[in-house]
Amino acid sequence: MQNDSSAAPVSPSLTGRDWHHKNCYGCGLDNAKGLQADFLFDEEQGEVRFDYTPTKDFEGAPGYSHGGMLATILDEAQGVLCFHVGHSVMTEKLHMNYHKATPLHTPFKVRAWLTAVRKRRLYTRAVIYNENEEIYVSSSASWYVLPDRVMRRMFQGFSEEESQRIQALLEANRKRAREIRRRIRKNAKGESR
Repeated sequence: MQNDSSAAPVSPSLTGRDWHHKNCYGCGLDNAKGLQADFLFDEEQGEVRFDYTPTKDFEGAPGYSHGGMLATILDEAQGVLCFHVGHSVMTEKLHMNYHKATPLHTPFKVRAWLTAVRKRRLYTRAVIYNENEEIYVSSSASWYVLPDRVMRRMFQGFSEEESQRIQALLEANRKRAREIRRRIRKNAKGESR
């Protein structure tokens, strides 16, 4: 996927829908059986943060959310976070801790953040919690960073224009991530004085 320098500049992604297809189980609005979550990126914190209200379609025990749906939300939140910071990834390991039953029809909050970056891996953590900051579910994950040749294969069904748009979006996300890291380091140094 070559980036055409004559193309109009692309703004960094702010939601999973900025790059996922419309039938994605996690965020796609055309998937009537999917979660249809938005996976918003908080540029100030450099994290994914959003609210979600599970419906009866995702019921496990009577009145409570199914654990697999909660795992999907945290897998997707952490994976989309990786994209928001400029990396296309595939889940290597996903670890879940279920702390408390998560009620249906009650909004909860989702937060995902980056914990480490290694040569070809990213490491993340995420939580689902309520307005009182009680944690329902926590997760940690590791991610393979996909090389460009794998990305090209994944997007074979896309038009050349769409493939270039996604590549440009990744580049814009990388640039934003560098700026966020610089700002956070600068603020941390200022607070330590």
